[in-house]
Amino acid sequence: MISLDDRRRALEDKYILDFERSHKVRARRNRLLAEWVAAAIGRNDVDAYVNEVVATAIASPEDSNLLQKIRADFSAAGRAADEALLREKMHDLMYMAAEAMEREDATQR
Repeated sequence: MISLDDRRRALEDKYILDFERSHKVRARRNRLLAEWVAAAIGRNDVDAYVNEVVATAIASPEDSNLLQKIRADFSAAGRAADEALLREKMHDLMYMAAEAMEREDATQR
């Protein structure tokens, strides 16, 4: 029979793994988003732009701050940036990032 301590430890381990995974998925989503935005606004320095976006996401983990940066970059490039479209794109890329990690995990097993 599993003791309560064993069960508690297992739940804590699962929580930690889920937390780490969510951060990895979000980081991948941010990279994909930065690449998409760079192409949409015509940035030639994609790697530098990805680093800017990642730095913004690390400095402030709230998506609203990342969204503000992206909208400002669209505006600076003279492009319209619909917030609803950007949020939808962020959602889609989060899903894509999670799926890609699942596929990678499945091939490593």
